[in-house]
Amino acid sequence: MAEGAWLSWLGQQALLLSAAVLLLALARPLLKRQGAGLVYAAWLLVPALLLTPLLPRPAPQQEPLPLVLGAAGLDAHATLPTWSRPAPDQGSLWLMFWLMLWLAGAALSLALQLRHQWRLQRHGSRLPAGHSPALIGLLRPRVQLPLDFEARFGATERALILAHEDVHRSRHDNLWNLLAGLLVALHWWNPLAHWAWRRMQTDQELSCDAAVLASRPGDRPVYARALLLAHGLDARAAPLASRWSSHHPLIERIAMLNRPRSATSRGRNVLAASLLALTGLVYAAQAADVPAPREYQAVTVDLQWQDAAGRTQGHWPVTLPWHFFVTNQPFVFSPPSTAQPLEVVLRGSQLPDGRRQLTAAVRDRKTQDTLSAEQALAEGAAASAEVAAPAQAGSGRLVFKFLQP
Repeated sequence: MAEGAWLSWLGQQALLLSAAVLLLALARPLLKRQGAGLVYAAWLLVPALLLTPLLPRPAPQQEPLPLVLGAAGLDAHATLPTWSRPAPDQGSLWLMFWLMLWLAGAALSLALQLRHQWRLQRHGSRLPAGHSPALIGLLRPRVQLPLDFEARFGATERALILAHEDVHRSRHDNLWNLLAGLLVALHWWNPLAHWAWRRMQTDQELSCDAAVLASRPGDRPVYARALLLAHGLDARAAPLASRWSSHHPLIERIAMLNRPRSATSRGRNVLAASLLALTGLVYAAQAADVPAPREYQAVTVDLQWQDAAGRTQGHWPVTLPWHFFVTNQPFVFSPPSTAQPLEVVLRGSQLPDGRRQLTAAVRDRKTQDTLSAEQALAEGAAASAEVAAPAQAGSGRLVFKFLQP
């Protein structure tokens, strides 16, 4: 049903986002050795992984991961985990509740971001004194300066700040900020998303600092002084704004100025290859629903408990996974309305011809003594089988049968 499909998609996106953020967090020490620009570029991994479910897939027989596992002597259907989706007739109200809760949180988060954007843009062409300069807008972004810009900064400092904002403009950073804001709104409950947003904005500013100083290395002391003068300015975030001053750690920005590192061609190539490889692995892991061989398909069994008069006291369609028939693990349940505490034990096995076989027995729940002989039923043999408890139990019988897929 629709809500189940939406929740399944949202859950998949949450897993992909979390995986991308964790990978980037683990790789930060290596990336920082290559300079701030490479650290910022690495955030492309997030949209790359999130888009993998939309890529076209090959024919089921040509899915890459099952082919690789098969070449390694492993069976993909026995090795790969499956994504369980709720049955269409179960839990619809709960599914609708969780979907509405998720979307309500996303709408609230987005509304807060829009409010921040409106508060920034309502000032017109000049920002109030005490604000940080900012590049505002998406299609035609413009640099908005505070009223005290000329009084607070010297001529060289102002030129460096404007150069910093020009780097934001040339790289379309406001577009990336908008994308990040939308992802944070959609994943409002995920702390990794909020950490990634703050960390990406920090890396964005550090990357702009590095780009400006790469073209003007002699202005490093003036640039550091401009950062110090801007410390404490109002720099509240907005989805479509890139600001000179920010809440990012000033010490980190000053430290980057003292230890400038530029990305090498080799570093850029390694990053590009790593992003492609990781994206390819994630794409391969999302194998399409390949029809599994019969021995790896789940089986649905119909169980009915009847009293001594033949009246049905309980009815359960039970889906048994494929491994139930190869692990010899019992499936135990207690029938209702019995004078003696009973339980039914089901065991599965696989016949030499590949068919599944189900055996059932009744036992005393307290003493675990078996009260009936086991009855077996193979797929495609009889319509049903039954196992009855002895008369002294005042119980009834279990009727079980395989349901056709």
